[in-house]
Amino acid sequence: MKQLYLTVLGFALAIAATVGTTKAEEKVEGADDKETDVSDDISEHSDVLVLNKHNFARALRENKWLLVEFYAPWCAHCRSLEPEYAAAAAMLKNESSEIKLAKVNTTAETELASEFKIQGIPALILFKHGDRINFITFKGAGRNTARGIVQWLKKQSGPGASVLDSIVSAEQFISANHISVVGFFKDLEGKSAQEFFEVQREDSVIDPAFGVTDNAAVFQKYGISKDTVVMFKKFDEQRADLQVAEGSSVTREELSEFIKLNGLELVVEFNKENSPKIFEAGIEHHFLLFISKTQESHAQLLESFRGAAPGFRGKVIFVLIDVDNGDFQNVLNFFGVKSEDAPTVRLINTKTEKKYAMPDREITTESVRQFCQDVLDGAQQPHLKSQEIPVDWDKSPVKVLVGKNFEQVAFDETRSVLVEFYAPWCGHCKELAPIWEQLAEKYKDQEGIVIANMDATANEVEAVTVTGFPTIKYFPATPDRKIVDFKGKRDLETLSRFLDNGGELPEESHEESLDSKESEEETDMEKDEL
Repeated sequence: MKQLYLTVLGFALAIAATVGTTKAEEKVEGADDKETDVSDDISEHSDVLVLNKHNFARALRENKWLLVEFYAPWCAHCRSLEPEYAAAAAMLKNESSEIKLAKVNTTAETELASEFKIQGIPALILFKHGDRINFITFKGAGRNTARGIVQWLKKQSGPGASVLDSIVSAEQFISANHISVVGFFKDLEGKSAQEFFEVQREDSVIDPAFGVTDNAAVFQKYGISKDTVVMFKKFDEQRADLQVAEGSSVTREELSEFIKLNGLELVVEFNKENSPKIFEAGIEHHFLLFISKTQESHAQLLESFRGAAPGFRGKVIFVLIDVDNGDFQNVLNFFGVKSEDAPTVRLINTKTEKKYAMPDREITTESVRQFCQDVLDGAQQPHLKSQEIPVDWDKSPVKVLVGKNFEQVAFDETRSVLVEFYAPWCGHCKELAPIWEQLAEKYKDQEGIVIANMDATANEVEAVTVTGFPTIKYFPATPDRKIVDFKGKRDLETLSRFLDNGGELPEESHEESLDSKESEEETDMEKDEL
């Protein structure tokens, strides 16, 4: 469920940024990008260098810092990145930066893709001083905006933490940055300071400006008496301190956690720039407020929601989702929320895979605080979404299950039930549909066997966690609520043998089970189509 939740939110962002391209257009684009000559001349497209195996070495020689995007014309995520990447190149060009951006079409330039072991696209690699061996990989999945790319590049190519040697320089530094992390260290050569410098060089979803000082006047100005790391921020609490115990030193892990935790706003609006902060914060509970910004009361509701957040920092991330943004429809579907339900709240525990809905009551700071605490204390029951039971759910050979009738049918001690958990968009599910109908037709007159299916995107049941589609499970006619996973070949013969053997496959059928490649395709299908 956690993977499914992250996939849903991540895909919503991809949809928002992707411009549709037909297969025919993709092929033409791929053909245009191929280099047909052996010259080492370098052309540009939207301030981005176009590289191939003949001019790659020249580009490395001529550019002190070179960020290269390895892409493919057919890749939706690559198309999504293209305008941001071009904007980043333009920003750097306008600043007369030494950093240049380039791109390589992996479809045409297979040798380069092989040399740099490109396994997923788009892949961004930073080369410095012409070194094509010791490169730096951009690990900013979800942070690939123009601003995010430029910030990361400046961090990699810059001098490091700024030394604040006076009150004036400290004030100017803090004033100039949205988030500043300042290390107050009496010894800049000490262990704590060195750990601080290491963290400054790390890739992080929270990208503050880093400064250090050992100046006594600066210590006094900010009320510091011993080694301390302070985050100054232009939102929420304005300041957070991490004090170093006497005779001890701060670790890199402690610093990273401090920055990640306190760099989050109390309420994070869900969008492309903020999504990695939500996903990578390492906090299990996500509390979502679904709201329409067109409603007159939305500002007051947001303040009420925000008012409850300080007491849960580090335990719960408070997230705002605008239901008027059509790109987030998949997120609403995942939580069983309709736009007309707004304002409403949901809380998800990404570890236990459980979702919670606040009982019908006014959204106030106190009600939000109480609901959140009740979930943490285990005093709230999970919320399971369900469609209404169709009037004709049992009229056809394939019985239609929803959340509301699942328990009654699946755990009927007098009948064994085989259930397909499907998604309407799933290609493998569509391939299975006629086989499932044939199977149901075959066993429709056997009183002890039921063939059923359930749309697992619209219905949830406590007994089953669905992480891929289709998922097939067998519920034998026993009182112990036993559940058997079907892992065989999805054809009529194998499914029939499975049923005839009481939920077991003969040895030869196990040998015909889905291989790892097909399983991977189902996982990819889930990610691509959610």
